[in-house]
This record gives sequence, C-alpha cells and structure tokens, in this order.
Amino acid sequence: MAGRVFANWWSKVGPYYTKAYQEMWVGIGLIGLFYYKLSYGGKSPAH
Repeated sequence: MAGRVFANWWSKVGPYYTKAYQEMWVGIGLIGLFYYKLSYGGKSPAH
C-alpha cells in the first residue's frame, strides 16, 4: 500500500527533483564523502 503511494508520488515529482536539483545531489554526495573521510580518517568503519 505505502509502496504504491510512494511510487505514484515519485513518478510525478521524481523527474523534477532529479533534473532541477542535480547539482544539489552532487553537493550532498561530496559533503557525505568529506564527512566520511573526516569521521573515519579514510579507513573503513569496523562492523
């Protein structure tokens, strides 16, 4: 049920977000990468 609602919603707004905010997603990815490097010093976290 929830999956279908989400799929219907994403089919309407997904193309807008992925195109209009493409630069934002790149920025979020870079920030996440830098945060990971700073947090773990470039080492893999021990699981």
